[in-house]
Amino acid sequence: MDNFRIKQTFWGIGGFILLNFFSMIFYPGGTLIDKDTDGYLFFYNFLSNLGERTARNGDDNFISSILFNSSLILVSISFLIFYSKYFQFFKKEKKSYNFIKFALFFLLVSVISFICIALFTADESSFDEHIFFVKLAFRSLFLFTIFQSIAIHFNSEMSNKLLFVSILFSISMVLFILMMDYGPNPFESNFGLFVQVTSQKFITFCILLNTYFQAKESLTFVSQG
Repeated sequence: MDNFRIKQTFWGIGGFILLNFFSMIFYPGGTLIDKDTDGYLFFYNFLSNLGERTARNGDDNFISSILFNSSLILVSISFLIFYSKYFQFFKKEKKSYNFIKFALFFLLVSVISFICIALFTADESSFDEHIFFVKLAFRSLFLFTIFQSIAIHFNSEMSNKLLFVSILFSISMVLFILMMDYGPNPFESNFGLFVQVTSQKFITFCILLNTYFQAKESLTFVSQG
């Protein structure tokens, strides 16, 4: 059962990618800048466009929204299941365990926020709530990575490789938050839209890759224990 909590992470990541792939196929079209584009443009459509009930070109987006919002909820739950096991690796050393408990709090806030992103879509009627949970999700995730990195540092059983990846992920998170807050406005130009959409795709890849790596390291840790 313990190994299942780790291994299901790979299914969660795979399911998220697959559901998003099909969601992109079914997306009717339209971007923040140009309502007349056809289909999903990888570098000009946010992932949240997939979750909108009405596409940016005005067409119904029911299928795409169901696929995307389901993928976000499922991967959030999958990550929570994984980390419920992952945090147990820190129990042996008190200082490390204290920091990981702080990390757990911010992870819970982040996971709940990501689920709320799916529930409060980027449609006009819930746009403000959507943006609030987007910012809360990524800021909480950044704080999680900081406390996690400190916890790994004080855990003699954790590998330096895991610490390095955690620090690298923390850096990518803070750069994304700075870009999101101070980067070009995606509503004003195609350049701004391209930069912000590409930044979002990159951090999504980083989140998936980081969690995949941690799950693989956790399996190694269990086998050695």
